[in-house]
Amino acid sequence: MFKLHLKLIAIITVLLFLISCSTDTEDSSLIAGEEFTSTNIRVLSIDTFAVSFSTMKFDSIATSSENRVMIGKYTDAAMGIMNSSAYFKLSPSSYYLNNEAVLDSVGLILGYDNYYYNDTTQVATLNIHKLTDKLSSEDSYYYNTSAFAYETTPLVSKTYFPTPNKDSLYVGLPYNFGAAIFDEIRDKTITDEESFYQQLKGLTIHPEDTDNGAVIGFSTASEDTYLRFYYSIPDELETEEYNYDISINDYYSHIESDVSGLSLEALIDQEDNLYSPESNNISYNQAGTGYVTKIEFPTIKNLYNIGDKGTILDAILYIEPEVDSYSDIQPLPEELLLYTMDQNNDFASQVTNSQDVVTATLTTDNSEFNQIVYAVPVLDFIDQKLNESPETEDALILISGDYNSTINKIIFNDSEKSNFTTKLIVTYAIYE
Repeated sequence: MFKLHLKLIAIITVLLFLISCSTDTEDSSLIAGEEFTSTNIRVLSIDTFAVSFSTMKFDSIATSSENRVMIGKYTDAAMGIMNSSAYFKLSPSSYYLNNEAVLDSVGLILGYDNYYYNDTTQVATLNIHKLTDKLSSEDSYYYNTSAFAYETTPLVSKTYFPTPNKDSLYVGLPYNFGAAIFDEIRDKTITDEESFYQQLKGLTIHPEDTDNGAVIGFSTASEDTYLRFYYSIPDELETEEYNYDISINDYYSHIESDVSGLSLEALIDQEDNLYSPESNNISYNQAGTGYVTKIEFPTIKNLYNIGDKGTILDAILYIEPEVDSYSDIQPLPEELLLYTMDQNNDFASQVTNSQDVVTATLTTDNSEFNQIVYAVPVLDFIDQKLNESPETEDALILISGDYNSTINKIIFNDSEKSNFTTKLIVTYAIYE
C-alpha cells in the first residue's frame, strides 16, 4: 500500500516542487497534468507522529581498528568521569646492532594526531608502565573494556601541557630499562619476536588520578610513535650518534566512565534501555564508551488511518542537541551514520538507499530561530517499518564514523524538552 505506485513516478518531481513552494494544509488538493486529469492528489505534511528516545550501552566496542590511541582524563557533568589509557606492544623491524654500539639514552616519542576532546589548557600526566601480560586476542580485536596486567610502579611519569597541534611529545625513559633491551639485541640474546617479548611484553600509558583536562589522540603509525634508542660507536674516528627505533604493533584504548550518581548508572547490561522521560527528557550518545541513543516511532502505523491509496514522498527526523552540551572544546560531529538495532540491542544493519549510505547532517536550515538540529533522512527506514512482515521491534541509532576512535558526546533533547523542535515530518500523498 505504501510503496511508490508506478502511476505516480512520472509526477513525483512535480509534487516535490509544489510541496516546497506551497503552505497548503490537509484540505488542499493538487491536480496533476493532462495525463492524470482523473486523479486528485492531496499532499500532507504530518509532524504529529511520536518520536521515542532511549539510551543503551554496548557491552564493548573495538578500539584497535583505527590508527589512534587516546590518553587522558576529565570530569563531565553529564557523562561522568572519563578516563582513557593506551596499551600497546612494540615490534623491532630488525634485530641487529653493531657489536660495539653503546646506548646513550632511550625515550618514547608519541606523535600527536591532532585529535583532542575537552580542555587542553590544563596540565596532564602520563604514567608509563611495563605490561606483565602480553597482549593477545581471540578475534584480532581489542576493546574499550579489554584489560591486561601491568607493573604498579610506573617506569616514568611525565607532566606536560598537551599541544595536539604540534608534531610529537618526547618522554625520556630510565637508562636501565633501555639498556636491558638494547644490550641483548646487540649481543644477539634477543633475535626474534618471542625473545623480544620475554624482555618487554609491552607498555601501557595512564593519566594521573587527579587529572581533569582533556583526552588526547596519539598516532600509532610507525613513523609517528616509536621507542627510540640513541647510541654511539666509540671506536669510530668521529663519534656519531645513531638511532635504533622500535615501532608499535598491537594497540588499543582502554576507556572507562564513572557514572556514579547519574541516570546512566541504571544501564548495567546491553539489553537495558533508559527512556528519555526517566532521564530529564534527554538521551545520551558517546563514542568510545558505547553509549548510544535509540530512536523509535511507536505511532507511525497510524498512517494507515489516513487513506486507502497513498505513498510517502519524504520523511525527515529533526533532532535538537542540548544547547549546553557542546562547545568549542566539545564539538558536535557534522555527520552521523544510521544503523538499525534489533529488539536485543544488537546491530542489525546500516541504513542505505539506492545511491549510498544514509547520513544525518548538522544544520540550521529547517529549524526555527536558527537553532542547530540534526536532519535525519528516515524515508527508507519508515517505508521498511510500514511494509515489514512479520513485524519487528528494531530501532534506529545514530553514530559517528569515528565512533571507535573518539569520545565525543551528543546529548539529544526529546520532543518535550525541545518544545517540539525534535520531531518527525512525513510528507504523504493521497490519491484516488
